Amino acid sequence: MNLSEKWPSSSALRSVGLLWVAVSVILALVWSYYCSEWWSVGPGVLSIFFFVEGIAHMNVYAVMADVSEAPEERDQSNS
Repeated sequence: MNLSEKWPSSSALRSVGLLWVAVSVILALVWSYYCSEWWSVGPGVLSIFFFVEGIAHMNVYAVMADVSEAPEERDQSNS
């Protein structure tokens, strides 16, 4: 079984990673604006979670981009 059959495409992982980093920045801004409120702990914790997950997705993308074969090499190996 090929790696690409088990995992989503690496560009999808990168897109999700970038989206989660953007969401974490927005949540961090919300937290910084309302930091004196008791409920602002929720957006603060979520922003840290989404930031870590976004960075992890982008790292997986980088690894998959390095591991996966170039399209020309894939075509030659199938011939």
